[in-house]
Amino acid sequence: MRNPRSRGQERAVDEHVELIPGVPDDVAVDCLARVPHGSHREMRRVCRGWRSAASAPAFESARAEAGANEDLVFLLQFGNPAAGEGPKDGDAPANSPAYGVAVYNVTTGEWSRERAPPVPMFAQCAAVGSRLAVMGGWDPQTFEPVADVHVLDAATGVWHRGAPMRSARSFFACAAAGGKIYVAGGHDKHKNALKTAEAYDAVADAWDPLPDMSEERDECDGMATVAGDRFLAVSGYRTARQGGFERDAEWFDPATRAWRRLDRVRAPPSAAHVVVRGRVWCIEGAAVMEWLGEHHGWREVGPFPPGLKAGTARAVCVGGGERVVVTGAIDDADGNGSGGRHAVWVFDVKTKNWTVVRPPPEFAGFAFSIASVRV
Repeated sequence: MRNPRSRGQERAVDEHVELIPGVPDDVAVDCLARVPHGSHREMRRVCRGWRSAASAPAFESARAEAGANEDLVFLLQFGNPAAGEGPKDGDAPANSPAYGVAVYNVTTGEWSRERAPPVPMFAQCAAVGSRLAVMGGWDPQTFEPVADVHVLDAATGVWHRGAPMRSARSFFACAAAGGKIYVAGGHDKHKNALKTAEAYDAVADAWDPLPDMSEERDECDGMATVAGDRFLAVSGYRTARQGGFERDAEWFDPATRAWRRLDRVRAPPSAAHVVVRGRVWCIEGAAVMEWLGEHHGWREVGPFPPGLKAGTARAVCVGGGERVVVTGAIDDADGNGSGGRHAVWVFDVKTKNWTVVRPPPEFAGFAFSIASVRV
């Protein structure tokens, strides 16, 4: 007599339905992997088999092997007044602009609006794998910092509420490093600069409190560096020096769980920082610069984005270091009427050339935070 487990296994085999009739499943998965990411929500609704195949870890590998990966840039963005965007249905005070999640597909050039839960003003984002975390910011009613976290699985398009940060904060440094998302600094509801830090494990949905930095750092930049496993908090200012940006930084080493201070890291206060293949870059008023270390300073690696207004940039690396995407205001110095409009600049790291992308009007608002995901 056969045991129940064997009968169950036979039923599972009998009930198997081919993903595409007459086509071996491995070939079918290769076909599904080539479906553009913009159609994945619809693809998952076709049948259970397709939804299961698209949710399997092997699906990501299949897309990579097929050369079908797409680079998505998420922008936490204010509505563009020129496009008639603003608060809807009393969800925010009359003087508060709409704030939501825009998506720029760098691979296809398409723009879309993510159907996200309400996003606090000045919330920030960072990504690990296919997960995008939207964190902190201001409550649009009270204008006080919040500890809220919302997580999007960009592969499935599903949002869920994550475990809140241990401290409500806004205008903080955040970045993914070593598979975790780090936050540090910023300020509390009394506008006191913070030196506390914590790390988020998006898989476990849990926060790990970290040792304090040596200094308070409000409005600091965050990034991953040194092979991508260490978190760097750049510049910021102390409570007593409102707006007096420092030129130093601190990086956290997860192996020793300690911070190390670095002097003379920050470029001009208006610079946007990004890490490209383990190196800290900044986009400032004259060029793209690379930091060579405490004792070597900066060197130029490329021209400044043409037409970008200095001091307005946010930057993120995409494609494993192949390109840098910058968003910022269009310089209206020539009086061409582009005031209030923002654009995207894409830098090819190999050729050192910039491509200017003019988004549709509804996506031409100011982006406060930016992150990228490859799907």
